[in-house]
Amino acid sequence: MRSRAAPLVSRRAGLTLCCLAAGALAGLLAGAVAAEAPDAVSLSPAEAEHAPRVVASGTTPEPVRALLDGCDPADYEGQDLVTVFDSVDVRVEESGLSYRRHHTLHKVLTPAGARARAALRFDYDPASNQIAIERIRVHRGDSSFIALDPARAVDVTAPAHMIYWGARMKVLALPRLEVGDAVEVETEMMGFQIAYLLQVDEDLERFIPPMRGHFYDTILFQGHWPIERIHYRLELPREKLAQYSVYNGEVYSALTYTDSTLVYRWWMKDQPPVADEPRAPDWSDFVPKVVLATVPDWPAKSRWFQQVNEPVFEWNAEIAAQVEELTAGCETTEEELAALLHWVADNIRYSGLNMGEGEGYTLHPGIMTWEDRCGVCKDIAGMLVTMLRAAGYETYPAMTMAGARVERIPADQFNHCVVAVRHADGSYTMLDPTWAPQSADIWSHYEGEQHYVIGSPEGEGLDAIRSFAPDENRLDVRFETAVDAAGDLTGEVTLSGAGAADTRLRGNMTYRTRYARDALATAILAPISPAVEVLEAHFGDYTDYSRPMRYRFRFRVPRYAAVNDSVCDLLLPSARFLKGNPRFVRSVEVPAVPDRSQPALFWATALAEVEETLQLPGRFAAATALPAQSLTRPAARFEARSEIEGSALRVFQEIALEKRTVPASEWHGVVEVADSLGSFAATRVHLTR
Repeated sequence: MRSRAAPLVSRRAGLTLCCLAAGALAGLLAGAVAAEAPDAVSLSPAEAEHAPRVVASGTTPEPVRALLDGCDPADYEGQDLVTVFDSVDVRVEESGLSYRRHHTLHKVLTPAGARARAALRFDYDPASNQIAIERIRVHRGDSSFIALDPARAVDVTAPAHMIYWGARMKVLALPRLEVGDAVEVETEMMGFQIAYLLQVDEDLERFIPPMRGHFYDTILFQGHWPIERIHYRLELPREKLAQYSVYNGEVYSALTYTDSTLVYRWWMKDQPPVADEPRAPDWSDFVPKVVLATVPDWPAKSRWFQQVNEPVFEWNAEIAAQVEELTAGCETTEEELAALLHWVADNIRYSGLNMGEGEGYTLHPGIMTWEDRCGVCKDIAGMLVTMLRAAGYETYPAMTMAGARVERIPADQFNHCVVAVRHADGSYTMLDPTWAPQSADIWSHYEGEQHYVIGSPEGEGLDAIRSFAPDENRLDVRFETAVDAAGDLTGEVTLSGAGAADTRLRGNMTYRTRYARDALATAILAPISPAVEVLEAHFGDYTDYSRPMRYRFRFRVPRYAAVNDSVCDLLLPSARFLKGNPRFVRSVEVPAVPDRSQPALFWATALAEVEETLQLPGRFAAATALPAQSLTRPAARFEARSEIEGSALRVFQEIALEKRTVPASEWHGVVEVADSLGSFAATRVHLTR
């Protein structure tokens, strides 16, 4: 998935974007630079060993100075940096080989901004691209500049977690920056960012994208910091047409041509930074963007994906024997699919090892994954495809995007790989083994509304998983509680769920020791009272996917209620439990964002139904039930009511999150529902004799 470390991202190439109408800016700055006569600066041996090497100095060119002087810090209150310009110029050859020149200028506004630019980092993948740092300049506030030697950049292995494919980075420390300084950087990258199928026949062959002859990109026009000018220029051979579309706002565009090329340009000015709002979806869902591709349609992409991966699904005798053992006794297709899915999910560990040529979106051979017992999503999916084919099913890998939309333009907008099983009537069943560990579902309910493209010989279009209703992600909680004459609370609670709720209950158990499970029980009940004592805790078998997961706890809270001869006063245990457990229903606790500008991604709809039967002390009786509450908003709702049954108070609560992704315009409704629950949880049961 795309990292948010860079201020503005060209998603296919992982590079930041651009600025002024590129031709004008490039010519202006190139002319100014050519007129200078840089003076060499010598450093002491100690400085040369530990400090950046200055290779030139002089006066900042007037065009650059004018741009910097035009960025008044007063216009960027609360910001640490401003992107003065960010420009990308891409030239694509007939083969699809691309050369990407990237030119940026950032001005420091605060000491924190100076620290943020203390060092520069340039990521690349030697299997599919190479990057050259062409020029780095520090423009001082006194109108002078120093040019640094790009050769001082250290080329090292990039940090990695769970995926170890040999990514590298070039890192260069900068001299101490002060407020008012600016950093200008020019780089050139050749190749493509994502490693697909590689067939190295000559030096440049490995930099040509695997879908040979094609180019695609997704360009985001906002970033972490305000951007004054941003520009993206794409030059293609005259015969290679690109289709594109603009999303989430308006972007200026132009198309010109020469005898041999087409030149596309997109640009914007005065872009604010992306607000840091909790539960925000992927930036591509809401910031202005351009999606472009020379690929004609999704079926073409589908056929290509099937063709490059088709050779990897062979199986051996060991795999066939395992498949036969797993499916023995299964009476239906659904049972066989589930048996194979869960075996792969629970036995193939997520860990990406580099197999060399072919790494990236190309799936590892099934036999290799069987032997390694590890891989990333594409390899785990490939293992399931292999086993399903060994069982006689027609099945294919599919590309999907977890956590963001895929637009209609057939650009590479995917970060995940899943499995499609085709039935005799032409319909498909979608399976995701990567998200299935400790989940009873064959497709995670956290992946509702997710777009995908199946790789098939005929070619498939863009499709999407259906939405999941709140009732399909239901949590059922049942309390049986009692308060005695001393005010001590005792009780038993059971929890069970379906869909995402069941997955959450199972996931809580993963890798926990017996003692850690006891601590989990205490943490779940702690919202009732910090003094809660867990007397007994029973957890179901989280590896048994044939029945819902179930928790059962017995507990007590000494002196929970305030009791004397005439009064009994307490808070409802079930309401406090529900309000204090966002681990089960994420919308019960929402961050305070007064004026949200972005959608909120909760990943799954949810429904929690909580019932409590509270036995009151014998000498007290509730004369009336608690006031009922009912609040319904477009994205969420809450209801609470109670009734008297002899000496018992029965309480019913229901809270629902109706939408996986909540539009910004409906955020206040979710907050109101959470506040309504909070109000009910704070309602005191006050009894008199």
